[in-house]
Amino acid sequence: MTSRAGPPSDPVVRQAIAWWARLQSGVAIAADRDACTAWLAQDPAHRQAWDRLEAIGRDARRVPAALAHAALDTPSPSGRRAVLRATLSLAGVGIAAWAGYRHTPWQRLAADLSTGVGERRSVAVADGLNVTLNSDSALRLRLAGGERGLHLLRGEILVSAQSRPGAAALRVDTGYGALLAENARFDVRRTDSGARLGVYEGSVSLLRDGRTAQADAGERLHYAAEGGVERRAADPDRLAWVDGLVVAKDWRLDYFAQYLARQRVGMIRVDPAVAGLRLSGVFPLDDAERALKALEPALPIVVTRHTQYWLQVGPREA
Repeated sequence: MTSRAGPPSDPVVRQAIAWWARLQSGVAIAADRDACTAWLAQDPAHRQAWDRLEAIGRDARRVPAALAHAALDTPSPSGRRAVLRATLSLAGVGIAAWAGYRHTPWQRLAADLSTGVGERRSVAVADGLNVTLNSDSALRLRLAGGERGLHLLRGEILVSAQSRPGAAALRVDTGYGALLAENARFDVRRTDSGARLGVYEGSVSLLRDGRTAQADAGERLHYAAEGGVERRAADPDRLAWVDGLVVAKDWRLDYFAQYLARQRVGMIRVDPAVAGLRLSGVFPLDDAERALKALEPALPIVVTRHTQYWLQVGPREA
């Protein structure tokens, strides 16, 4: 396996998002395109961030722009719309509600590596072994005596593993089974009820109850403490969190709010009357209020901030 360049820095990613959104807004002029081209030429990291963002946004750009556009910043004095962060589509109504998020869990106290709510961290933990932790995640390392092991206590990680001569295969304990990998790139998320594995390069084996299930690149497995293993197709856009983005593809509004809530302290309540509305698009991950307000022109909703830690999403009055 060839080595992979690390992700661009956060400031570079944020600038790439700004350029991408401006050029997709429908109000960009030639000077904007020329300035973006000059920015891309300044540093290879700029091009890397742009290429990653383009790949992430490919599906969202297929959503008809006429359906909705939402400005996330105050228009400039010239009247041109500021950076546009999302293109949306919608349909359907259903029910459900979601609220609350725990923080400061015990798992972080027992972990060698951890992240707070809204924090992401990438670490080279050993030769040929890189791990990126998503928000509110905790990980214990088992690297003594030639062992290559990780114990995911909480949250979600992206792992890039390359075999080394004489080194043991990587073993990841998810609490619901063990994963074995040599040359692979995969993510795994642990919840209170089970775990989800997605494989993007190589293959990963799941060992559980004396049985083995293998997932190859392009596959993901869902499994819990008991019951069978559910196999689905892996979606690389699920990794957009590494770049501070979320790619929604026909998601329910309540699920979208739940996903955003993982990145903030506090809660987001969604009224059952609008919970089933559906949306697609590329959104910033670290500002839930802005991401939700971007939906207001397209969905019959209103987003209200009651306190710094409480957002309410309800139906818009006629």
